[in-house]
Amino acid sequence: MDPDEAAEWCKAQGGQLELSVVMDIPVGTWAEEQIRLAVAALAPDQRGFLADIKVNPETSHTYVLFEWRKGVPVCFQDVSIQLTDDVEVRLIQPSKPRGDSANIPASSPLAMIGPEFIAAIGDLVDKCQRAHPSYISFGYRKLEKISGNLPTPAGEETFEEWVEQAMQALDEWDVSEAQKKQRITESLKGPASEAVRNLKLSKRDCTALDYLNILQEVFGRTEKAAELMYQYEHTYQKRGEKMTEYMRRLDKILYQVLLKKGTDPTTVDQVRMRQILKGALPLDPVMLQLRTREGNKELNYLELIRVVREEEALLEEKLGRRGEKVYAQ
Repeated sequence: MDPDEAAEWCKAQGGQLELSVVMDIPVGTWAEEQIRLAVAALAPDQRGFLADIKVNPETSHTYVLFEWRKGVPVCFQDVSIQLTDDVEVRLIQPSKPRGDSANIPASSPLAMIGPEFIAAIGDLVDKCQRAHPSYISFGYRKLEKISGNLPTPAGEETFEEWVEQAMQALDEWDVSEAQKKQRITESLKGPASEAVRNLKLSKRDCTALDYLNILQEVFGRTEKAAELMYQYEHTYQKRGEKMTEYMRRLDKILYQVLLKKGTDPTTVDQVRMRQILKGALPLDPVMLQLRTREGNKELNYLELIRVVREEEALLEEKLGRRGEKVYAQ
């Protein structure tokens, strides 16, 4: 992906070029939450949000479009960034619109006006646009439709996936409370829409966060943090299940534990590693290699997923060669 393609992608998602950057991650199995955690660790003082993800299966590269509310952090303004000691990510800065100086009259009246005045006019126009009702219909990435029905209808995200995006968007939308509520309600249908309607009938002056809270109460998981942690600690690898698949099952539960504040975010890597060592099949070939190769030490997510995927790829290659030999005989 080049800077022009990155700019088109950013525009298609309703983002701002000067606040966005594309990360070219040379791994194809990153979970969205792990990407967010990695970025947050690199720039803890600036909150950003993941706008979109594209995966190139031919190159096993994952392209991640990230946007920050107050500008791209300094560490993300270079051509690359080091995530870990052995993982480097290429950064693609979206290209900015190119002005055509030949079309600007040499004696333009604007040239006689100071830049401070022009900037002030621009801020005034921006505030007027944001205050206008039509502003809510463009310039932002809309939430996916959600009904709350089970099983999840085709084409819909699960409620857990949707509410995660909604909570993040609510924190990033720089608009009035009324516009935030409208943006949420326009993504609701069926039982989800009815739940918010019932809330408004029983409570005056609802906020957008009230909408998400009632949806969480009606459609979210009912387990307490301790119950989820118990479920996590008793989730074991199934016979025939790949280690990467087992890790994904664990991470889904672990994220719910984090939402309910059942564990400290700074200990997530240790919690994950301990459960993998405890819950993996004793004779799983990837786990045997992992124990030998890393000396049974605790790894962070980036190190762990790299080692596991390398071992799985090596194992598949060995099995493939063995099958070719049998076929040749």
